[in-house]
Amino acid sequence: MSSDQRRGSTMAAPQEETLLARCEIPIIDLAHIGTDVCPMKSVVRRIGQQLFAALSTKGLAMLVNHGIAEEKLKAVYADLDNFCALPEGCQAQYLRNPVNKHGYVRPGTEQFDTTKKELRHSFNITTLSAAAMPAQEEVPEFTTHTFPLAHDLTNLSRVLLQALAYAFGLPPATLLACHAGMLQSDGCNPSCMQLLYYPPVPPEDKGPCCQDAVAYTRCGAHCDRCTFTLVAQDSEGGLEVKLNGSDKWQAVGHLPGAILVQTGELLASWTTNLLPALMHRVVVPSGTYARARGRHCVAFFCHPDEDAAIPPLAARPPAPAPPALAPHLTLHHRLLNAAHHIQKRFRETYA
Repeated sequence: MSSDQRRGSTMAAPQEETLLARCEIPIIDLAHIGTDVCPMKSVVRRIGQQLFAALSTKGLAMLVNHGIAEEKLKAVYADLDNFCALPEGCQAQYLRNPVNKHGYVRPGTEQFDTTKKELRHSFNITTLSAAAMPAQEEVPEFTTHTFPLAHDLTNLSRVLLQALAYAFGLPPATLLACHAGMLQSDGCNPSCMQLLYYPPVPPEDKGPCCQDAVAYTRCGAHCDRCTFTLVAQDSEGGLEVKLNGSDKWQAVGHLPGAILVQTGELLASWTTNLLPALMHRVVVPSGTYARARGRHCVAFFCHPDEDAAIPPLAARPPAPAPPALAPHLTLHHRLLNAAHHIQKRFRETYA
């Protein structure tokens, strides 16, 4: 072996063992499903069965052939990069609105891990109003790219809600009616499409004057407070979960073109934890090259309307034990007003 080969083998990063690499994440094919307005009932029933099985055993699944082009995601990632490069004065015009939660969230504002510095920019989209988006002269195609993606993820959520209704033996419109106001701009539904950018990790100061090393992470451990979350991400990695009943953090991995779906706290509560909400986090990667790269992600948090009366979702098999670290699963499954839970968790996160 030559010296160059030896040097290359020394520098090569170890292959990360992921849940996807071990085939531990169910993959659900959405091909031939039709549209959210006129879906193929037989396909939706099949997806409902697969989704129920995946979320009840693992708490998450990968969706493929969902119809959302990778180019749409890359365009939105680039727009968010351009927004994050704006002067702070320009960004300040679009800071998160405390009422409808729409707008830009600077790093450190939303904090899940109080022991580390969280490196994360986010732009929350809760209303599809052009007036609430970055101006054309600042980020030229922001609305052109984000609005179609928001519609796509809303429609995908509607399909999954119908599939879940079938899985619980309910009419397909039952859960749709409880989530009718997604991104409707009337303030009655807190659903949100969140654009996320995790910047490169600052180089560590190893000089003799360094007193306190700064511990960084990208997103601290938490459960999502919604019905379910859809996650599209680039290939940079870092997402980790604790599977139901496990206290071990495990890397999810990346499947090109796939969208991750995972249970939120509300769905876990309505099903008496039959569909568990997983603790998850985004960690800083190891290796100088990986730490110097940014990470992009789009998360769609599907919420019910604030005044929605959710029907009890009867358990099929015996419900599993609650996850080891899910301290907020305290609501009874006959939850009448989803807004109480959402407001409580929002206050905790932004305390």
